[in-house]
Amino acid sequence: MARENQWRSKWKFDPWVTALLVVILVNVIVLARSTQLLRRPGEVTELEAIRQGAVALADFYGTQIKQLGLQNNAAVRNAMAKYRFEVEQALAGDQVAQAMSVYGRNLADVIEREQQLTREQAVLDIVKQEPRVSTAKEGATITVQIENGKVVIEDPEDILSPPSEQKLKISDQVQGLAEMVQIQVRNGQAKLLTTRSLPGQVHALRQEINAAQAALQQAMQAGGFAELTGPGLLIRARQSRGQALIENVLGYDVRDIVNELFAAGASGIQVGAQRLIATSSIRAVGDSILVNHQAVATQPLEVRAVGDPEVLASALDLITHSPYFGLMLDIRKEGTVTLVAHPLR
Repeated sequence: MARENQWRSKWKFDPWVTALLVVILVNVIVLARSTQLLRRPGEVTELEAIRQGAVALADFYGTQIKQLGLQNNAAVRNAMAKYRFEVEQALAGDQVAQAMSVYGRNLADVIEREQQLTREQAVLDIVKQEPRVSTAKEGATITVQIENGKVVIEDPEDILSPPSEQKLKISDQVQGLAEMVQIQVRNGQAKLLTTRSLPGQVHALRQEINAAQAALQQAMQAGGFAELTGPGLLIRARQSRGQALIENVLGYDVRDIVNELFAAGASGIQVGAQRLIATSSIRAVGDSILVNHQAVATQPLEVRAVGDPEVLASALDLITHSPYFGLMLDIRKEGTVTLVAHPLR
């Protein structure tokens, strides 16, 4: 039991190793699938295989979190929940890989940070037990850090007694410190100072920037202002044989297609060469269709949608069998559909 506790206290996550693990895991899965070396019952798709790899990584993290005693830590639980959510929401293999890279790395960093905070608290708890603290000089500081694998204590005011110093030196938690810890005496009590190193601060800021960039990219994709790739439908619509082109009916039919696709959960839609956004307009003028006030070809009219191909195709059945629908649709389910970005103005 003592050996297990010692292992727990010394376990550290290395973000760079984690990132490398993520890249290797994704590449191995994709390569195995492409060479037919990795087979599962029911012919698992490449996307499903990559997602299973991402879930396996989450399970690995979950095991380590339990071994470190951080399963009830709010920050760790939130980071894990965010990672699992982004992996489940991804619609393509590259999106799963991005979620693993960004949110998996963030999860590792949160675990590392919370480990450090736990160890800093262990230092503080030992110092608080020292009777001399209550009579120590106001502002007196004790520094504890690891140098060459040993616990080094700087105590200029000689506050700590030999037994207290010994407790710090033999503590498994203290021996696992990743950064320097400073304790200051204030009003006769020991208080923990924030002493995160400059490299640690830079690393934390980089993580915040990466997370913000990922969130911005997702928002722009959802809004139609960034290229979006994923499984979906490629639809080619033609006028029904023997039916005269009626301007209003053509516009209504195209809008019906778009509305049904969005209602079925499409992440993005493109009509012709025009990506749809919240303010897009679709209307017929003569034998042409104007989308975003730009004419698009109608013979055939091409509509691209990113989302679950089965669900999207099923949604279109509701309108294609209507006697009032005037278009013939050629619907193809694709593993990869790319939508252009609507220009930013």
